[in-house]
Amino acid sequence: MNVAVPKFGAIAMMAISLTLAGCASSAAPLPGIAVQSPVDTTLSWFKAINENDMPLAQAHFARADRNQMEWSGLGSFSFYDLRCHLMAQAMTISSVRCTFEMHNRPIDMVNVSYWSVYMQRKPPGPWLITGYGQP
Repeated sequence: MNVAVPKFGAIAMMAISLTLAGCASSAAPLPGIAVQSPVDTTLSWFKAINENDMPLAQAHFARADRNQMEWSGLGSFSFYDLRCHLMAQAMTISSVRCTFEMHNRPIDMVNVSYWSVYMQRKPPGPWLITGYGQP
């Protein structure tokens, strides 16, 4: 016995299937981060990296800059002997300089021993990272 499915029904089922598939594949919300000093925010970010907590590491970034945490080797290395100090701070922007050592240092970081971390905030919200690296 053949059952004919009206074209509208088939299209509706396809639309529902695509919608449900999109819902299932959407990323889970990122955890919140504490409102704290720029130095403490930076230390918290490094801690999330060392604990291989990608959602928490990404949550430390401004939404537009989260792609900077697309690291393929996360979990294969860690930071230690971390020392961070405030370089500059205004009401909505700040920068922190951190020196560090690494366990299992990736080849592209052989000569890297510090990063500057740049942040912004919308008071009274948390500091969010907008960039990092060696200037």
